[in-house]
Amino acid sequence: MKFSTLIQNLKKKLFGKEPRQPDTQPIQPFPLAKDSVPGISDSITVPPTTRQPYFIQIGFDFGTSYSKCVCRDMMTDKAWVHIPNKCAGQELPFLIPSALLLKDRRIGAVDNPEYHYPENGLYHLKHALVKIALRQWDDPVLAPYRSAVGSAESEKLRGFVETCAVYFLAGALGEVRAQIRRRLPEFGSLPEDYMAVNLAVPVADAERQEVNAYYHRILCEAWGLADKLAGHPSMRLSELESLRKENHDDWVQSAGESCFIYPEVSANVQGFVRSRVSSEGIYLFSDTGASTVDQGIFIFMRRNEGEYLTYLHGTVLPLGSSQIEHKAAMNSGKMDWQSLEKWREIKEQGGSAPELRKAREWIAERLIRGTEATLAFAKNKLFVKDQLNDTRVIFGGGGHCEYPYKAAVMSPFSGQLFRQSIKPDVVGLPLPHDLELKDTETRWIRRLSVAYGLSFEKSELAGFTYPKDVSTPTPDQI
Repeated sequence: MKFSTLIQNLKKKLFGKEPRQPDTQPIQPFPLAKDSVPGISDSITVPPTTRQPYFIQIGFDFGTSYSKCVCRDMMTDKAWVHIPNKCAGQELPFLIPSALLLKDRRIGAVDNPEYHYPENGLYHLKHALVKIALRQWDDPVLAPYRSAVGSAESEKLRGFVETCAVYFLAGALGEVRAQIRRRLPEFGSLPEDYMAVNLAVPVADAERQEVNAYYHRILCEAWGLADKLAGHPSMRLSELESLRKENHDDWVQSAGESCFIYPEVSANVQGFVRSRVSSEGIYLFSDTGASTVDQGIFIFMRRNEGEYLTYLHGTVLPLGSSQIEHKAAMNSGKMDWQSLEKWREIKEQGGSAPELRKAREWIAERLIRGTEATLAFAKNKLFVKDQLNDTRVIFGGGGHCEYPYKAAVMSPFSGQLFRQSIKPDVVGLPLPHDLELKDTETRWIRRLSVAYGLSFEKSELAGFTYPKDVSTPTPDQI
């Protein structure tokens, strides 16, 4: 019996129904032997005199500057926000800094979440991982990693970025798992107790087989090392590299069924499409992160008693909020880490220095063109071109603001793609009622929507079709 079948049988015992399967699932490149998962047998039974098994689903939003995590108890269908130990007491304590430190060949995590560009820092790790997967060795985002490696060899750079990614994800997920065990002291006392993790990748990256498979492999390795690297212990780089080599293949294979990659836009709107206020139609989602603006335009429909997203186009634009301080620092003539941190602080305080004003204008010009291209590609896939006039817009991401982001995204709706200017409705994401939040914490949801969407078990997530699988209609079909 396959491991996935065992989990479905367990869910049926727990919930009394067959799980709904997504219509499309991202690539799962590593087959899993049932014998590789401790405690799973061909026949799962729940003794009548004991509790039912725990099934905890972890939704991990791997962000460019900050990562976020939401966990869900599938037994009760209740979710909670993971608060890292070192971030308790912060204004936004759920933010996990995604930057690392490398000094004297020792690797560690950033302790102060207030700093984005620490001395000896390795930042924008998520973006660096994509560039490695696409073999874009000369991309500027890889500069601090290339400097740390001290070599121009591509394979050494690849290995170093992979090591950093595994260390970060394993350390963060290990702390999540440790907190789950403290929250549920009985977890692990039954062989059927189970945890799984979902991680999101932008649509434009997720539909590329080489990126999707690469992320899945890194996630599987990190999941296998999570308990050993929980909390990001400081360690020599050589020690970490040796740890990766030990039983590497076994870890990757055994974690394959527990780890799942899902499109970021789909995760972002999961709460929306599952809510009673959602309606079928065409939507443009624009997610402003630290490094990029991820856009996806999709048609939402309900079918087979479930939600379904058909993506018309997805793109990743290198215009995230951190690009504002990068451009401002460049305009000032100084690009060291002190200058980047200074301009970031001025930006966060709403500063209007000429360097920042020019940087925002630079972002706006390119985001207008990028959004117009997103809409044009989507229009090309439509059988009825005027359907684009009914587009509704959803904004997300921690970097979103009125200018340059909202203004730039809305601008093309008055452009040449439309017969006349239109003002699309801007749709807000609803507050989920199954997420443990105090009244003072409801403002967090804008930053937690991806992690929340990922906290559903993978077979319960909305099905989707990638843009590459949506054909362009012929002239006689239009």
